[in-house]
Amino acid sequence: MVVERPANDGPTSEWLDAMVKKLMTILEAQLQAVEAAGAKDDARGRAADARTLSSLERTLERLARLERERAAVREKKVAEHATAARTALERRLDKRLAALAAQKPSRKP
Repeated sequence: MVVERPANDGPTSEWLDAMVKKLMTILEAQLQAVEAAGAKDDARGRAADARTLSSLERTLERLARLERERAAVREKKVAEHATAARTALERRLDKRLAALAAQKPSRKP
């Protein structure tokens, strides 16, 4: 999956979504590699494992925060779109009602 990053326009939603998915996949592969390597018996090996797991934990926290932020942005876009659509519909209905009112003669005596 290759998603082009736009030049000078900043990242797009699609690009960020693709990057989050890619980072999650890489993180899962790294966790599997640590599990496959098994626990080390010496102090140096255990310290290296602890550093690796700590780094992976920070990466996972950052990715989770980024994903929450992306979800909030998507929800906001949906809400804004719904509001804009409702406003456009109200405008069209108002125009039609005004046109109908202009066509019908008033029944007032």
